[in-house]
Amino acid sequence: MISGENTVGVGNSRARRIGWGTVAIVVGTVMGLAVTLFGTGVAAAAPADHGANYVTTLRCDSVNPWPAGTVKVRVDVFNEIQHPADGLPGPVIALIGTDRAQRVALEYTYEVSVSWRNLRTGRTGVTTVPGRGYTVKWQVDIHPGSGPVAFTIRQKIGALAFFPMTNPKYSTCSGRAVA
Repeated sequence: MISGENTVGVGNSRARRIGWGTVAIVVGTVMGLAVTLFGTGVAAAAPADHGANYVTTLRCDSVNPWPAGTVKVRVDVFNEIQHPADGLPGPVIALIGTDRAQRVALEYTYEVSVSWRNLRTGRTGVTTVPGRGYTVKWQVDIHPGSGPVAFTIRQKIGALAFFPMTNPKYSTCSGRAVA
């Protein structure tokens, strides 16, 4: 033993760690069993929407702001959504765009604007969503009221190179769905 070395509690520290580890495992197992048997309780995150209806997939490709190939954005269109992601009441049409590419080291900034017109009521509106990421992924929920709806998607995709929206590129596509 080195002079001045503190030996108080050294002999029991390993046993104490093993004891606390065992307690943690038992508590975790009991809690997991309780959740399995009794459910998660009343409060939960946004529920899974099993009632959503897939309508179609649109191609909304864009020129890449980086010196690379085309940004191939696919937009999945859904209606009959009971619990929209934005939390507002329906009827709603959800547009989910993704380039389905592998993540790269270069970042994008993008702004997606969806203008829509309810063909039954004549009601119109525009919803705009900004974003930033290593791939292009966005979701826009539109609330046009019930009836057939025509919409136009305008994407502005830029490179994040010292400043957001450097070398912006624009693309437009359109579609229809019933809300």
